[in-house]
Amino acid sequence: MGKHFSFIHCADLHLGEPFDGLHSGNVGPWTEAIGKATFKAFETVVNIAAEKRANAILISGDVYNSDHHSLAAQMAFARELFRAAQAGIQVFIIHGNHDPQEAWQADIPLPDTVHIFPGNEVTAIPLMIDGEKVATVYGASYKTMHNKENMARLFHKKEGDEFAIGMLHTEVGNPDSPYMPCTVDDLKASGMDYWALGHEHTRRIISEKPYIVYPGNAQGLSCKEQGPRGCYFVDVGAFGTVTTQFYPTDAIRWLDMTLDISSIKNQEELIREVIKERATFRALTERPDIVRLILTGRGPMHKAIASEEGKEFILQAVNEKEQFRFIFAYFSKIIDRTKPVLDLEERRKLPDVMGEYLHSYDAIASMKEADRNRILKEILMDSPEFKRIPELNDFVSKEMISEAFEQAEIEGAEQISLEDTNEDY
Repeated sequence: MGKHFSFIHCADLHLGEPFDGLHSGNVGPWTEAIGKATFKAFETVVNIAAEKRANAILISGDVYNSDHHSLAAQMAFARELFRAAQAGIQVFIIHGNHDPQEAWQADIPLPDTVHIFPGNEVTAIPLMIDGEKVATVYGASYKTMHNKENMARLFHKKEGDEFAIGMLHTEVGNPDSPYMPCTVDDLKASGMDYWALGHEHTRRIISEKPYIVYPGNAQGLSCKEQGPRGCYFVDVGAFGTVTTQFYPTDAIRWLDMTLDISSIKNQEELIREVIKERATFRALTERPDIVRLILTGRGPMHKAIASEEGKEFILQAVNEKEQFRFIFAYFSKIIDRTKPVLDLEERRKLPDVMGEYLHSYDAIASMKEADRNRILKEILMDSPEFKRIPELNDFVSKEMISEAFEQAEIEGAEQISLEDTNEDY
């Protein structure tokens, strides 16, 4: 029987890394917050470790990006490591592909409780509590930015280890990867009881026997990294039972907001609807957000939204509403998926595909009900689906056919309009 202990597993801190794809024209409370977000996220990791009385923090690579690990970033990192040491928390670190050993510039002294694994070899370091070894942490760092060797095959749990933890910054499942590629079978064959992986920015638990875990990054860095980002708190019982719990650490969250403009008549209405919808996001995330606004539907606002000037006006207007909020939303981009309003009466006058379609619709609509139902039923029965499965006829009522026909005018015209738009590209 071993001894109960716990640790935090995080990875891909990317301290000081700029956010990707942000419009730089709007200045507000988000300006400073964005610059500090990655540091705040790691500060939250240490806070959680202290609050949960964790015995260790495992950082599975990419503390920095080698291009952006400034002296300020190194000092901020060291400050948090000393704070962890004061709380009695040991820290185990491996270098990833973005912060390889050759690019590491940590000349700033770090506490004795910090253990950094050397590059291109597997090293074992004991996790000690009150002078007793409760686990062995095995790790391998990147010496240079790329390493095509399957390092997972070099990990082996030693006899006598009550609990073994493997730390690797790896791309699982891609044998051609330059990032220490391996397979799930390679990881399982090592005998590790828990694999603390890094490299993938989206969290996932690959296996529970043993646990093979990507915690994802601590702070989303672009609109591609939406939703909660954070770390895992891992509790190991005296008999080696493992439980995991995810804790969000992101200081700012990336989100998409989708809004249908069909019933919106002008810009003022649009801005009101955006702010109204934003209120629900604030309650949901309880933190500042960076939002992509996705506008859909067919309405009179399409022309304004389709222009770059219109998008810029809307972005500035909604961001002005957020200027003085502590929990703000920064609207970073508008994605236009709107379409213009169709004037069906005018389109009936044109000798094109849509005009012909609408005339055909009118011809059937002007028939007596019995004749119309008969014609529509014949059209339906002649379709490939009904020819292949004639039993469908038993499930189609006159009411269903009539309802579908009523909807066909606008839906058919919209489909033709959409096809015309696609041909333009």
